[in-house]
Amino acid sequence: MKNFSLLSILSLILSCSTPAEKNTLKFTKETYIGEWPFSVNEIEVYCSGYTEIYGRTNDGKVYALNGSAKGASHKNKSISKVEEIWLDDLNWAGLKISYGDFITQGLTVCENK
Repeated sequence: MKNFSLLSILSLILSCSTPAEKNTLKFTKETYIGEWPFSVNEIEVYCSGYTEIYGRTNDGKVYALNGSAKGASHKNKSISKVEEIWLDDLNWAGLKISYGDFITQGLTVCENK
């Protein structure tokens, strides 16, 4: 009986922690292929709702990355504007570096939920 209880508790813990890891993607500046678009060195991308893509930085701040996320969270004070960390493209005056890859990859997380 004691073994069954321990096994049940272990199963519960694993079932609660596994989806969070599976439903996020971690990107780092040093391993990213292409031009890094953010002023932070790493970002964790995840899907919330149907297709809302968010990025979480090491300091715990969350940024809405796509239009769906921006629309869903526009009144939520805990969601920051991506413009705070979005870098200018030094090759093109007035433009920003694209972070479209992060949205595309985030949408694959939505599909796998």
